[in-house]
Amino acid sequence: MVQPAFPKCTFRSIRSVKLIGLARHKLAVIALSAIALCSIFWALLDVLGAVSHNQIFGVTSYEIRFDDFRKTVEPHSVYGYASDNAPNDPAARPEYFLTQYTLAPALVDATADQPLVVLNYHDQKQVEKVLLADKLAVVKNFGNGVVLCRRAK
Repeated sequence: MVQPAFPKCTFRSIRSVKLIGLARHKLAVIALSAIALCSIFWALLDVLGAVSHNQIFGVTSYEIRFDDFRKTVEPHSVYGYASDNAPNDPAARPEYFLTQYTLAPALVDATADQPLVVLNYHDQKQVEKVLLADKLAVVKNFGNGVVLCRRAK
């Protein structure tokens, strides 16, 4: 008697293998979907945190906010930068870059180690703390959270 090339399989054993494979694929799709949703959720939280932290956001609004200050800026002058944002605040770095862009062609250093410093604040209560911490004295308050300071002696 000749043996068949393929052993006899029952329908039940084939079906269970397919169902196990299908269950694994479903689990993988659900896991990837959950990871993607979490990633999107965290990105939205970062954006909402940045927007809710300050009402003014974007290049145009920064140009409007710094308009009076820009009128006093001489080209290629160097300013320091200070802010009431916490160092780990996601809005701190973008606000520095927006300030730097808005005041160009003047240079804005990321530290307060220059004779003249731009203070960018959001909370009036924090201004005194920043002034004391960086040893700054107010030269002119331009409003809208923008202050020109000098290093205190």
